[in-house]
Amino acid sequence: MQRTTHPLLLLLAVLFILSACTSGSGAGAPTQPPAGNATTPTQPPSAASPAPSQAPVATGPINPRTSEPCAVLNADALAGIVGSSLITTVPLKSGFILTCSYEFGDQKRIDFEMDLLNPGKEAYDRVIASQAALGATVEPVNLGDVAAVKERSGDVSLYMVVNGWYAVLYGYGIERQTVIDIGRLLTDRMIAFTPTSIGDLVPTPVPQPGALIGMEVVIEAPEEMAGATTLESLKIVSIAGFAMCSSTPSADPFIVTFIAPPGQDPPTPVGSFSLVVNGGVMVNQPTPARIDVGLGRSDAPEMRGGEGTVIVAADGKSGTFEAGRIKGRWTCTVSE
Repeated sequence: MQRTTHPLLLLLAVLFILSACTSGSGAGAPTQPPAGNATTPTQPPSAASPAPSQAPVATGPINPRTSEPCAVLNADALAGIVGSSLITTVPLKSGFILTCSYEFGDQKRIDFEMDLLNPGKEAYDRVIASQAALGATVEPVNLGDVAAVKERSGDVSLYMVVNGWYAVLYGYGIERQTVIDIGRLLTDRMIAFTPTSIGDLVPTPVPQPGALIGMEVVIEAPEEMAGATTLESLKIVSIAGFAMCSSTPSADPFIVTFIAPPGQDPPTPVGSFSLVVNGGVMVNQPTPARIDVGLGRSDAPEMRGGEGTVIVAADGKSGTFEAGRIKGRWTCTVSE
């Protein structure tokens, strides 16, 4: 499978609400390995040093909403923990998402993301629910307010809430414990989270090209599941873990998913939905897919579905699905 760059490092959009997943897919982490040739660094590289047994204690407090993206984590401390020299950093802040990618020698990389809008535990619960809906296994970690780690094909994802903020670390070519040690840098780094509004963070939000700005999933049968669910009705934002939609047939895996806010009754009988195709799709032709529908609240769903088929339209943004008695269709809208 060709590896692709994590979507939040390329296009960050305001909506929700949260797919460990995945470009053109649900919740997920970046899957492209670090580049072999270094680019011009945006900050001076630090000298390589042996990885300490424990992460250095970071100083603070800082406000992530007003800080430069790559200033939230201490780059020198990162290099010390990783045990390789820092080659380059790639910062980005768009809407209510802050990201920084740190590339090190020896083909190692750390991607850092932080949600500047949503209360940390609320965002965390949605992401963990999304990972569970996709069949991923996450393990609790004693870090910050709450944290969990996921490993897949040698890559590590660390989801966490620190002082009320939700953040994620993705490690490539880096061991699990090293990623956890980096996460500990955040434990006393930031001021306490305070509620804010999207208007304060983004007075005139402009979606990035390709950002998911609309989704409708319609369950046509059986009758007890029937209804149309939209991002607006769910009152969520389309960031990883809450709503994601592949927008091209070449996406592998091809994913359409949403998770209603936990602890709330969804606007239709369906509180979570996941459609996953591995190995690519052939447009306008039936393609095997895994379809899971959660009835009721997303944090305690009654799961239905299983193996079925999808037919994806030529534009890659709409189609139909069927799994047993479940039949329906979807449409996604992305910004131009």
